[in-house]
Amino acid sequence: MMVEGLFVLGILVVALMAFATERIRIDLVALGIMVLLMVFGIVTPREGVSGFSNPATVTIAAMFVLSAGLQRTDVPGLVGNSIVRLANKSETRIIFLLMLTTSILSAFILNTAVVAVFIPIVLRIAKTMDIPPSRLLMPTSFGAILGGTLTLIGTSTNLLISSIAVQAGLPAFKFFDFAPFGLITLVAGVLYMLFIGRRLLPKRPVESDLLGKYAVREYLSEIVVPPDSPLVGENLGDLDLARRYDITILDILRDGRTILLPGRSRHIRANDVILVRGSLEQLLAIEKSDGLEIAPLSKVRERVLSQEGEVGMAELVVAPASSILGFTIKELDFRHRYGVEAIGMLRRGMSLIGKFTHESIMPGDMLLVIGDKRNLVKLQNDPDFLLLVDVPMPVTRSPKAIWAVGIMAAVVVAAILGAPIVVSALAGALLMVAMGILSLDEAYASLDKRVLVLLAGILSLEAAMVNSGLAQWLGDVLLSVLGTAQPWILVGAFYLMSMLLTEAMSNQATAVVLAPLAISTALTMNASPIPLLMATTFAASASFMTPVGYQTNTMIYNTGRYRFMDFFKVGLPLNILLLILSMLFIPLIWPLY
Repeated sequence: MMVEGLFVLGILVVALMAFATERIRIDLVALGIMVLLMVFGIVTPREGVSGFSNPATVTIAAMFVLSAGLQRTDVPGLVGNSIVRLANKSETRIIFLLMLTTSILSAFILNTAVVAVFIPIVLRIAKTMDIPPSRLLMPTSFGAILGGTLTLIGTSTNLLISSIAVQAGLPAFKFFDFAPFGLITLVAGVLYMLFIGRRLLPKRPVESDLLGKYAVREYLSEIVVPPDSPLVGENLGDLDLARRYDITILDILRDGRTILLPGRSRHIRANDVILVRGSLEQLLAIEKSDGLEIAPLSKVRERVLSQEGEVGMAELVVAPASSILGFTIKELDFRHRYGVEAIGMLRRGMSLIGKFTHESIMPGDMLLVIGDKRNLVKLQNDPDFLLLVDVPMPVTRSPKAIWAVGIMAAVVVAAILGAPIVVSALAGALLMVAMGILSLDEAYASLDKRVLVLLAGILSLEAAMVNSGLAQWLGDVLLSVLGTAQPWILVGAFYLMSMLLTEAMSNQATAVVLAPLAISTALTMNASPIPLLMATTFAASASFMTPVGYQTNTMIYNTGRYRFMDFFKVGLPLNILLLILSMLFIPLIWPLY
């Protein structure tokens, strides 16, 4: 291997570490890789930026728009109601129905979009049937992951592998090329969850005390304004208590009425009771310097926080494609942007107490917010969040819903008939906007920029591995270790490598790293690269052992009150089962020779 190959190997190792730790945003890492490879001449400028025009990247962007259009229909709600009727209060039956439904939908819609729609549905089903959500959310996520492997458009990994295969001179995968083994893994996964996995699922009831769940009760206090206070008559903007003492002013109780989220122009009056969120040290500093009095949290305040009247409290899950990722609550000016106040945050099951407003927001974070119920209704339609509370809102069944379903069906049929998927997906996305199902701004907002930039940037690494000879060298090393192994051993080796990598970093990055290695290994053996590519593809989506390996698992982690080991306990046997099935069936469906 030449010096260029060693240089690319060094970049690859650093990239894998960065993707696994996520100390730096993965899209920024991907862009850094792209720029570095162009600066040192490992790839040409055309090769470096070609990821932005790669058919896989463009197709995935179009699929985001198509999925957003389908989310506007009332189909998911109708499906959820049908599941409740068919389940007949049987937990086993409802797990089966959830996995079957989400897997079928995920074959044609991006699985993250499916899970985003189904989380509120599953919570409603769990409440109706008196089942802990922790018993239903993990099967829902696993069903969506398994269903995404059935078709070319089910997950971005399938599209990416197909694109890499085409760049290597191989034929593009057809729409249902993944289906033969995808159906095997789906049936095996559903049966496993029904008879084994279900027994391993935790039973954690819903936390009814939201203030306790987010550990914010001890941070909520009341400040009373005495009649002789020098602050009487001053407005909140001039005093700037929130910024000076890093507290959050939630409302003011005045003459028996509540002024929710008072603005900066609101004047303070004698005997006002101000509800604030802040640490004891901050409150003592306020009392000492400004002559205010701290009072214990009263029953009046509890009633305000218990959803009576126009005031509501809700939990929000930050969506994977949210536009607020990487920002803090303070930077967003959250109160003025959304009309509600964030008073608590959960991340991976842990409450971020103290100065959570200074924490950068990550996918799957849960926020506890308080505000006017009308503003909570608006959040129910905001693509940045999933709202985990039943806020009354008018049911609107747009006649355009049938157009959205029809457009998606047309895209699928066109792809099945042989039309290039990038063309049919773009045409479908354009029709979603042209028919008024989505506005152009809503279509732009539906794009997950982080995923698209990650794909575009990381594809330059695939080109560098080929240009520098690194892919060929790694293939030779792998062959020297495995020798003249049987096809099932080679398939198992690639499946195992991909399965382990995808638990630590994104499935797209795993596919880009291992696909060139699979192709070079097969070509060196004068064998077909297809079975090794299939093993890599299916394993890259087989992230069941951790809550961070796949976005759908991250989305349900906090909502289901799961712990890290819950995924490992349920997912490890499933991963082992799918590994065995891959070694048995992939060489039979796609022979190596």
